[in-house]
Amino acid sequence: MGFFKTAKDVKNLTQHHGGMPSIRGAFKDVAALADDRGEGEVLKNGVACKGIVKGFAEPVPGDKFAMHVPIEVHGAGGAAPYTVDYVFPTTRMKAAITVGMEVPVKVLPDQPERIAVQWDAQQASIAAAGGDMAAVMGGMQATYGGVADQAMRNAQANAAAEDPVKKIEKLTQMRDSGLITAEEFDAKKKEILEAM
Repeated sequence: MGFFKTAKDVKNLTQHHGGMPSIRGAFKDVAALADDRGEGEVLKNGVACKGIVKGFAEPVPGDKFAMHVPIEVHGAGGAAPYTVDYVFPTTRMKAAITVGMEVPVKVLPDQPERIAVQWDAQQASIAAAGGDMAAVMGGMQATYGGVADQAMRNAQANAAAEDPVKKIEKLTQMRDSGLITAEEFDAKKKEILEAM
């Protein structure tokens, strides 16, 4: 009789748990963690290809055990590169993955939208690249390659070149040093002010 009373007490505790997961909820979570979402089949029967990560891994809304990331697949049966929104169980993730990284994937030939990252090979690739930080920075560099920095420098140069105050100051210096006449100065100043 003691066992059944204890079981009943545990059931009562799980019904009024105050934020703690119920036993049923805990078993559902364990089952969700064990679910590979078909990745085992893809890894077993798929064809090896190259993937390029096109975004950042993000949680799947409403699914606390899954993440998704866009991956561009290259070399799948001679097809042109295509992008897949790769949804994967977080428990499978064994290595860093971020925008710009090249990742080893397998693709089911008859269902090219079904892919799986080869996490063990990704882990080895990161180790060969010098660790997580080096691999992530390499991916970021491959994606952005200083583009943002150069765009900012170009915008600053254009802003300085197009600043009407700076243009008029330069014209004043040119007039005062005798490079242009007072009439040329007035005409150019009027043109700059009208363009504002």
